[in-house]
Amino acid sequence: MTWKRRHFLQLFGSTLATLGLSQTRFFTQANRYGRVLAQSTPRKLALLVGINAYPEVSDLRGCLNDVDLQYHLLVHRFGFHPDDIVRVWDNAADPTLKPSRDNILRAFQEHLIAQAKPGDVVVFHYSGHGSRVIDPDPVRVAACGDNQLEGLNGTLVPNDPMDVNQSGPDVVVPDIMGRSLFLLTHALDTENVTMVLDSCYSGAGTRGNVTVRTVGSRLSRSGDRLVASEAELEFQKKLMADHNLTLEDFQKERGLGIARGVALGSASCNQEALDAVFGDNFNAGAFSYLLTRYLWQLPASQSFTTVQANLRRSTYAEAELRGYDQEPVLEVKPGSDYSSQPFYVLSNLSTPPADGVITNVSEDGTIEFWLGGTATQTLTSVNTVFTVRTAAGETLTDGDGEAIALQKTTLTGNPIVGRGKLLTGELSQVSKGMFLQERIVGLPPNPQLVVGVDPSLGAETETAIAALESALETTTAAGQSVRRIRPVVFDQQQPVDYILARVNDALRQSVDLEDPSTIQADWPSDEVVALFTPTLAFVARTDGSHGEPVTAAVNRLIPAFKTLLASKVLRAIAHTSSELQVTGEIFSASRPDGGPRIAITSRALDGATGGDRGDAPLRPFTDGDVMQLEVSNQEERPLFVSCLLVNSRGEVAVLHPAHWDAPEDASRIGAKESLVIPRQEDDVRVTLQGSGFLEVITLVSTEPLRNALRGLQTIARGQGRSRGEVRTSDGDPVSLIDALLGDVDSASRGGGVTADYEISSTSGSRAVDSRAIAAFTTVLEVRS
Repeated sequence: MTWKRRHFLQLFGSTLATLGLSQTRFFTQANRYGRVLAQSTPRKLALLVGINAYPEVSDLRGCLNDVDLQYHLLVHRFGFHPDDIVRVWDNAADPTLKPSRDNILRAFQEHLIAQAKPGDVVVFHYSGHGSRVIDPDPVRVAACGDNQLEGLNGTLVPNDPMDVNQSGPDVVVPDIMGRSLFLLTHALDTENVTMVLDSCYSGAGTRGNVTVRTVGSRLSRSGDRLVASEAELEFQKKLMADHNLTLEDFQKERGLGIARGVALGSASCNQEALDAVFGDNFNAGAFSYLLTRYLWQLPASQSFTTVQANLRRSTYAEAELRGYDQEPVLEVKPGSDYSSQPFYVLSNLSTPPADGVITNVSEDGTIEFWLGGTATQTLTSVNTVFTVRTAAGETLTDGDGEAIALQKTTLTGNPIVGRGKLLTGELSQVSKGMFLQERIVGLPPNPQLVVGVDPSLGAETETAIAALESALETTTAAGQSVRRIRPVVFDQQQPVDYILARVNDALRQSVDLEDPSTIQADWPSDEVVALFTPTLAFVARTDGSHGEPVTAAVNRLIPAFKTLLASKVLRAIAHTSSELQVTGEIFSASRPDGGPRIAITSRALDGATGGDRGDAPLRPFTDGDVMQLEVSNQEERPLFVSCLLVNSRGEVAVLHPAHWDAPEDASRIGAKESLVIPRQEDDVRVTLQGSGFLEVITLVSTEPLRNALRGLQTIARGQGRSRGEVRTSDGDPVSLIDALLGDVDSASRGGGVTADYEISSTSGSRAVDSRAIAAFTTVLEVRS
C-alpha cells in the first residue's frame, strides 16, 4: 500500500530568526532547555512576559495562560522558587509589572542582569505579538536562506500605545528589537540562559478560529515602513557603552549567533505563531502549551533524537487539525557543546513525570489541581481518576496498601484547572505539591464531531445545521437516539473540529495570507461547499460541484464525517497514558544500513529503558522504505495488539491484525515475547512514498478487542478478502469506533485487571484504564 505526501503541519512561531538569532533545529534547542533547567545551581531566575491586551491592534487570548503554564512548570517540575520568578503581564496588580516596554526592560535588568551570577540558571519567556522593523545595521541570518528578511529586525511588541497621527514614510513603534535582546543577554553574567519566544513577525490577523501573534497591520495608519523609536536606539547605545562594546564589536558578535546559552523559538523566518484553542475553551500559544506539556511528561534523560520523535508524536494530532505551517527553530551559543549534550540529566531531576500537580487542598475535601501534563483530548473529561505521587515518584497508599485515588469531578472555567475528591485514602495524606498520574480517563460514551457552520453559507445556515444534526444520527442498543455531529454557528471564539463553508470572496478574504495565490492553488472554486480545518485549510477531497445545495453537500460528506469522527476517537485513546510495560520501534525493513528507528515506549518503562538511540540525529524515512513495527511485551501475561495507519483525511487503515480467520490469535503477544508487524504470513507490505508525514496508532490491551475485530472482519469479508490491510472507510467507521470504545471500556472495568478502587463512578463515560490498555501515536517523516 502507498501513502501520499501531506505536508506536516507544526504548531510553532517566534521572532527568533529576525531577532538576529541564527537557526538550526528546534529539538536540539529543547535539549539545552531541559539540560539547563535540570541542573543543580546556586539559583534559578525566571522572567515571564505575557500580553493579551493591546491598544489599537488585535488582542490575543492565550499569552497569560502561557505565563501560567511556564510558571507551574518551573516551580513544580524544575524546582524554581516562586520568589525567583517575576511575571510581567496583564494580570499584574502592581503597575510596575504591567507589560509596557519600560517595565519589561527594567525587569530584565533588575531581576536577571543584576542578580544572576556565574552558574545560575536564567529563563526568559515572552508570549505576545511580534513584528519587524527596519534594522539600522542589518545582519544576514544564513539559516533563513531564501526566506531572509532583508534589512529587518524582529521585535517583541509591548502594550505601549502608539501615536496614531504619524505622517511621512516612517511609522515609529515602541517595540523591543532583537538587537536589544542580544545586548541584554550579553550583559548576563552566566552562560545558563534559556530564551523562549512565542511570537511571530510577519503577516497579520486571524485564520478561522486561530489567532496569529503578529501586528503587521500597523502600517495601515500611515507611512511605508516601521522603525524603532529613538528611545530604543538610545537604549542600545547605553547597553553597548556599559559593557564596553563598540558598534563594530557588537555587529561582529551578533553576526556569529546568540550571546548566551540557548534560544527556543517557535517559527522559521517566514512563518506565524498560533494562539490556539485547546480542549473546549483553553487558549494558549501552541508552542508554549505543547512544549511545557511535553516537559511535564518527560520521565528520564533522553537524547534529543528520542525527544524529537516523541515531541512530534505528541504535537501531530493538534497540528494536523489546524492545517498550519509552523516550524520550531533553535540556536545555541556559537562554540558551545549544548546541542550535543543529553536532552536531560536524570540525576538532577527530583520530580516524577506527571499529568498534574495538586495546588490546593480545602478542609471540605475539595482538591484543586493543575493539569499541565494532560493531553488536550482529555482536558475536558469528567470523572478522570488519578493516582497520587510524592515528589520522589512514590505512589501514595492508604493503610491497606491500596493506591490513593483522586477523581476529577468538576470542570472549571479553565480546563487545565480541575477539582475533585478522594476515592480512597484520607484527606490528611495528600498535600499541595503532590503529583497526579492518570489511571482512568472517562471518554464520552457517544463521541461527537464538532462542525462549525461558516457565515459564508449565509441564508443556508439553518438548513446546514439541521442537515448536520441528522447526518450521523444513530440508535444505541438501548434504543437511544444519538447525534454524532454537533453543529455550531462558527465564530473565532468557538472551538471546532472542522468547518463547513461555501467558497466565496468573503471566505477568501478571511484568510489573511501574504501570498493569496496559495488559496487559489489549494482551494476549490467559488460556490463549492467543502470542509476546512479550524485555520481554514481545505480538507482534500471534500469539495463538491458548483452551486451544490448545502443539504446535498452534507449528505455527500457523511462518509467523510464518519471517517473524521473515527480518527478523532482513536487519537483520544492514543493520548492516554499507560502503566502496561510495553516497548517497540518503527523501522525500515528494506534499507541495508537499517535506516531510521523510532522508539515507542509506555510510561511504565520510559524511565528504565528510555528507548534511546543515542545522540545520532533523527533520520527520516525515505521514498521507497518498507515500514515495519516491532512490539515487545514486557509483562508476565499475554497482551493483544492492533496497529492502524491514519492519513491527513482521517482515513484509518488497519494494518494488524491482518489475518481475518483468527483475529484474536493473530493479535496476541505472549508474555515476554515480541511481534513484528506486518508478519511475513500476512501478505502485507507498507511502502512509503513521496514526502510528508504519516501517523501510526498502536493499541495494546490486556484483553482482545473482540467487537472491533469482528467489525473489521466483516469489512474484510465484504471486500472478498481473508487477510491483508483493511480501510475502515470501506465499512462503517462509527459502528467500528463504538465497538472499539466498548472493548476498551470492558477491559478497563475488569477484564483481567484487578481494580484497587471502584470504577463504576465513570458509568456515564467510556473508561480507559492505564493498566488495561496502552496506546501510542507515532509520527513518521518521509522524504523523497
